[in-house]
Amino acid sequence: MKRKLINLLGVILMGIGTFVFLSPDFSAYQQQKNADQEIKTFEKEKKIPKGKDPLYQESLQYNQEIYKEGQRNLKDVRSYRASPIQLKDGRNNFGYISIKKMNVKLPLYLGATLENLRKGAAVMGETSLSLGTKDSNCVIAAHRGYQGIPYFREIEKLEIGDKVILQNPWEKLSYRVEQIKIIKLDDSDQIRIQKGKDMITLLTCHPYRSHGKFRYVVYCIRDQGQKISDQKIRTMNDTYFESSRWDIQREKLVHYLGIGILIFFGIQLIKTNKRKGGKGREKD
Repeated sequence: MKRKLINLLGVILMGIGTFVFLSPDFSAYQQQKNADQEIKTFEKEKKIPKGKDPLYQESLQYNQEIYKEGQRNLKDVRSYRASPIQLKDGRNNFGYISIKKMNVKLPLYLGATLENLRKGAAVMGETSLSLGTKDSNCVIAAHRGYQGIPYFREIEKLEIGDKVILQNPWEKLSYRVEQIKIIKLDDSDQIRIQKGKDMITLLTCHPYRSHGKFRYVVYCIRDQGQKISDQKIRTMNDTYFESSRWDIQREKLVHYLGIGILIFFGIQLIKTNKRKGGKGREKD
C-alpha cells in the first residue's frame, strides 16, 4: 500500500512538473492558432478598392492631420493606447505584420492597449496608419515575450536590410530595416514621422529581462529596391548596449533542460513499475 502511494505521488509530481514546463508552449501554440485564424478571417474578407473605401479615406485624412499638427498629442502612455480611428462592420484588426527573420506573423490592432498587446501587435496611437504613403511612420508595438508567447522577443535577430511585410485592408506593403536604436521610455521624439519617408517602426522592451527599462526600436523604410547602408545599433549616447540574446538563449536552455529531466524521470518511473510488476507476476 505504501509503495502504491509513493508511486501515485511520483505520478502527480510528474504531472505538475510537466504542466509547469509545458505551459508556455501550450500558451504559444494557442496564441498562434488564434492569430492564424484571425489572419485567415481577415484575408477572406472582401477587399474594397481603396479609392472607393470610406475607411481608406478616413485613414488617409488621419495620417495627414497628425503630420500637419506635428503629432502634438504624442506624449504619454494614454496617447499610445488611443485608437487612431474607430473600425466598423465588426472589424477587429487593421491587417497583420509578418517578419520572416523573427518567425512571427501577428494580427495588427489599433491602439497599444493592454488587451491588444496580449493578442498581438498594435499600432500606437498618435502615429501613422500603414497606408504606404509618404510623411508617415506607423509605430508598431508588441511585448518582448508574454506568458510564453514570443511576439517581438527575437527582435535582435533583425539586421539592416531585412524585410518586414505589412498587410493592410487594401494591399501588402514591403519594408526593409534601415536603422536600429535603443531609446529611453519617454523619448517620443525618436518615433515621430520623418518628412518625406514612408516608414514603419517596430518597438518593444529592452533589455529582455529588465521589465521595460528601455525601448528597442527598429526603423523600416518602404522597399523600393534602394541600397541601405549598414549601421551599428545606436543607443541614447551612441555607446554599446548589452545584447539580450544570451538571456533569451539561457531561458530556452533551462526550459528544454527541465523538460528533458522530466522525460528522464518519467522513463525511469515506468521502468521501475514494469520491473516491480514483473516480479509480482513471478511470485504469483
